[in-house]
Amino acid sequence: MAKNGTTLKAGDKLPNRGKAKKTLMLDAIRAVCKTEQDFLEAVVKTGLGDAKNDIAPNPALLTLVINRIEPPLKAVSPMVEFKFRKGAKPHEQAEDIMVAVSEGVVPPDVGQMFVASIKSMIDIEEYTALKDRIEKLEAVLNGEP
Repeated sequence: MAKNGTTLKAGDKLPNRGKAKKTLMLDAIRAVCKTEQDFLEAVVKTGLGDAKNDIAPNPALLTLVINRIEPPLKAVSPMVEFKFRKGAKPHEQAEDIMVAVSEGVVPPDVGQMFVASIKSMIDIEEYTALKDRIEKLEAVLNGEP
């Protein structure tokens, strides 16, 4: 229901929604700065500041621009090597990880990530097994071989 108390019916023409905020912003930028180069120069000048025209530097704006040009590097966990029994039971694999953490071979946060991965694999395996069992039960109940 509309805010002014009128109800729209099938076939009623809806009012124009107008331009999106992004489009309005781009139109405003084009009105002030004729080209993309002009816009980028204005942003850099504003970021650096201009003592002649009494414009204070805006480090936040400059940081935003620089991060668009060259995004900051994402943190990457270090490569580690330690004794890990591939075919072992999950609790034994978790034990291998805990030993490596306690010996300082694996950082604690990386060890936690490994143990969480093992738990996720167990959860996936349980879900898959349960799903298979349910499908077999449904097949039996439906008289399928």
